[in-house]
Amino acid sequence: MGIYAYTKDFLYTFKNLPVSYLENAERLEQLRAIEAGYKIKTIETKFESIGVDTEEDLQRVEAALKARADRGNK
Repeated sequence: MGIYAYTKDFLYTFKNLPVSYLENAERLEQLRAIEAGYKIKTIETKFESIGVDTEEDLQRVEAALKARADRGNK
């Protein structure tokens, strides 16, 4: 699981790159940049996190954040 951060300038470049074979096959948009010859940097974290890929995932995260906020208000 990861967070991708791009500069504004690169986003203009990225949006004009054609969807790559691997991106299409793996459903991972960062592969478009890699296949076009750009480098990406990754770092490992020790923090636990929740992936958000669907509407249900988003609802689960929102509920977890609300519960956390409610605990903090007591």
